[in-house]
Amino acid sequence: MEGYKPGKECALCRGRCCREKGCSLSPEDMKKELKKSIRQKDIACLPENELSERILVMLKDPEGLYAIDHFSTESGPFFYLRMRHKCYTFVGIDAIGECVALTEEGCTLPEERRPMGGRFLESNEKMQCVQHYTREMMREDWKPYQKILSYIFEEYERKFQEDGTFDRCDAAYFDWMKSQREKNR
Repeated sequence: MEGYKPGKECALCRGRCCREKGCSLSPEDMKKELKKSIRQKDIACLPENELSERILVMLKDPEGLYAIDHFSTESGPFFYLRMRHKCYTFVGIDAIGECVALTEEGCTLPEERRPMGGRFLESNEKMQCVQHYTREMMREDWKPYQKILSYIFEEYERKFQEDGTFDRCDAAYFDWMKSQREKNR
């Protein structure tokens, strides 16, 4: 595995990083997931509209592992994929929430399927993890996908605002957090 293996600190803090935000994917992570549903092996050969459709199908998958999110840059929002948050949809408007793959036993994904942001998160004894998949690296990696990701994000963000999806997700997440607190008493 390229990156860092989870240290014993992760079990001690119960995945604090994973409880705050789902980790970022790299385009290579996305391509690995897309190859599972595409017969041809070379994703780069797909026309832009077909790649966009394949990404959307992956995001809408009932397993619900991934979301589009963004961070601010001097030139506007910069889009990338990350792990979805529990109770939320595939459009990330508030990048805080527990990763859908986190359980009491840790990450449900085997090491070979963990996204770059998880693989390049280095734990330490001070319980302050260091992220080695930086925003600069993400900007370089995700630059070719900005048109596709921004289109999907903007289309569904508008739709989910209008139909109340985001409000329902927030309510479900707060109910889930309440149930977790009650369970841990």
